[in-house]
Amino acid sequence: MEATQDNPSVVLGGSGDVGFIFPQLHPGFDAMFSIAKLIEMLTIQERSLAQIRAELPRVTHKTYTMRCPWTVKGSLMRQLVETHPSESLELIDGVKVVDPRNDNWVLILPDAGEPLVHIFANSDDRDWVDEILKLYRQRVQAFIDQEMGMEGVSR
Repeated sequence: MEATQDNPSVVLGGSGDVGFIFPQLHPGFDAMFSIAKLIEMLTIQERSLAQIRAELPRVTHKTYTMRCPWTVKGSLMRQLVETHPSESLELIDGVKVVDPRNDNWVLILPDAGEPLVHIFANSDDRDWVDEILKLYRQRVQAFIDQEMGMEGVSR
């Protein structure tokens, strides 16, 4: 909200969870104005919402959250980085493993406030998403079990 007000060239702000901000109107999220702008765009383009939806690519996006002790999070991220080729990694938010041949990816993201790890998978292939989530759930759990076993041994 502040960023839309601080930069005079911003005409639209948004959040994946909340909605849209039109800073020339006011600095808050505005669902009614968003609907009005959507209707305006559909009218200008002489298209229906169903037509636009039909043109969107079919993408499957799933997530899984699992417990991960605070003491294991850093070593888990390091292990993921070390066991994947660098050309398939994006390290902006957690560890994102990208398939360079298509838009498939899996993101392992440690939670900043809780002893949790979130695993996100994205693809146009639903089966791939299900398989990769299962694979990384198993990998992460095996690593956690291994680290917790080693921690118990070192005490």
